[in-house]
Amino acid sequence: MARLLRDDGRTLLVAVDHAVTLGTVDGLSDMGKVLRAVVAGGADAVVTHRGTAAHQMPVQRGTALIVHLSGNTDLSPGSELKTPVCQPETAMALGADAVSAHVTLGCGSQEDRAALADLGHLASSCDRLGIPLMVMTYVRTTPDRHGRAVVHAARVAAELGADLVKTAHPGEEYLPDLAGSIPVPVVIAGGEAAGTWDDFLDSAKNAMGVGLAGLCVGRWVFGSPDPARAVAALRAVVHGEEQAPTGAAA
Repeated sequence: MARLLRDDGRTLLVAVDHAVTLGTVDGLSDMGKVLRAVVAGGADAVVTHRGTAAHQMPVQRGTALIVHLSGNTDLSPGSELKTPVCQPETAMALGADAVSAHVTLGCGSQEDRAALADLGHLASSCDRLGIPLMVMTYVRTTPDRHGRAVVHAARVAAELGADLVKTAHPGEEYLPDLAGSIPVPVVIAGGEAAGTWDDFLDSAKNAMGVGLAGLCVGRWVFGSPDPARAVAALRAVVHGEEQAPTGAAA
């Protein structure tokens, strides 16, 4: 965990695992170029699938590696329901500092039970191997229940063995609950790159202000014309190192 969280207890993760679901969209056609920019910008860790980890991860140890173990594609309906596509032992052989798994809840009793069973087995394996587990939690629910459901799913992940939880933004009203009721570090997902870059930075600053552990950002970085600059700006927000640049990164 010390490889993921800096001395301030915070982390900036950059996720580039989207190509399995979406294909080579935005800036993901050249993964080596994207990863070099992410490292240059100062990300604390990258999240990627095993293929990119094996072939494109820059040879350096300043940026931690999280190998994602879940996958599905949007070539068929239900891409939000993931299945195990890699094992923690394989990730460790690739030099991973941690692994991550995607769990979507609210999809039906059978689907939820299968997701929870998979998470339980994975958490046991990670405990046995001594490798940290990040759980990416998502919920399918109605807008009026979204905030409560996000907090609930994050707590489920922590209770079932996550060392770190990534979750969608629950809405400003529920940020304090997310920060105060989950017993492991929580990072907020960047989500769709909608709206303006400055608005996204303001939202990120608010999340940091309530005591969350950081950000896990994908599209706002690899879809930017200058990914390294975008990472540097987000790193400043997460770690409070300097005034984040505005207006030019995205």
